[in-house]
Amino acid sequence: MQIARWTVTGDVAAVLIQYNTEQARLFASNPGVVAVVGHAGSRDALLGAAVYNAQGVPNVVPNSTSARLARSGPWTFTLVPNDSVQGEFIAHYALDSLKVERIGVLYVGDEYGIGLRDGVQSALRRRQTALAGATMILSDGCWTRRGRVVFGPIVRAAIRRAQPDAVVITGGSANGWCVADYVHAANPAIWILFSDGMDGARIIPPSATHIASARVRGVTFWEPADDTLNAKFLKRVQPALGRQPVASQALQYDAYMLVAAAVRDVGPDRRAIRNWLESLGRTRKPWLGVTGPIAFNRPRSEILRMTGPEEEER
Repeated sequence: MQIARWTVTGDVAAVLIQYNTEQARLFASNPGVVAVVGHAGSRDALLGAAVYNAQGVPNVVPNSTSARLARSGPWTFTLVPNDSVQGEFIAHYALDSLKVERIGVLYVGDEYGIGLRDGVQSALRRRQTALAGATMILSDGCWTRRGRVVFGPIVRAAIRRAQPDAVVITGGSANGWCVADYVHAANPAIWILFSDGMDGARIIPPSATHIASARVRGVTFWEPADDTLNAKFLKRVQPALGRQPVASQALQYDAYMLVAAAVRDVGPDRRAIRNWLESLGRTRKPWLGVTGPIAFNRPRSEILRMTGPEEEER
C-alpha cells in the first residue's frame, strides 16, 4: 500500500475552496486511491467529503469536529466527537468542575467556530442556563499591529457586555493565545476554556504576558497511555518530531493505521473498505488505536478531556 500526499500554494481563499475541491477530485478520479485520510479543518473536510461521497471514496477524517460531516454521506468517517458533543463537554466542565455561572464565547465565524458556539449554547440551554454572550472574532492576525487595534476593543467590549466567569475561545494556535491574553488583561480571574484547536493548551507563548496560567484549560482528545500501542507510537514518531506528539498527530496516525488495517483485511476495494469501517462497533469489534477503541456506531465522547498549561501540571 502506498500513501499519496498533495501540497498546494496560492491565495488563502483560493486554496480553501478551489484546491481542496481539486485535490479531492484528483484523488477520487484515481482508481489507485482506495481511501483518503483528511482533510484538515472543518471547512476543508466538508469540501472534500462532498466529492468523496459523490464518487464513492472512503474518507477517514481525523480531526474535524463539524457536525455537518455526519450528513455528508455514508463514505465519511470521523474519529472525534462533533461540535455538539464537545460543546456539551465544555459546558458541563465549566458548570460542574469550575462552578461558574456565566459563560461567554469568543468564536471564529467559520464552520468550526460557529458549530462550537452552537454546541455550547445548546448544552447550556439544556441545563437551563443562558449563554452570557457570544462575540465573533477574526480568524488570524491578532499579534500584528492591525490586530492590536482590532482585537483589543472587540474582546474588552465582549467582556464588559457579558461579565463572564469563563470564556470559551474557538481560535487556534497563536491567535487563540493572543485573544486569551486580551481576556486576562481585562480580567485575570476569568477562566479561559479553549476548544480542541489548541491541543490541550499546553504551552503558553512568551508573547502572552497577561495570561494567568492557573485559569487556562483546553480540550484535548489524547494523552499518552501506559500501554504497548502508545509506547510503540511514541518510539516511532517522537524522534522525528523532537518532542512528544500532540492529539491531532495521534489521531492522524490512527487514521492511517485504520485504513491500512482495512486494506489488509478486505483488500484494496473502495466499497469493501467502506463496509469494513462501517462495521466497527456493529458486526466487528472496535479497532484499537493509540487514541483508544475506534467504532462508528456512536460518538467517541470518552476521548474528551481537559488539560492545562504544562507548568500547572508539574
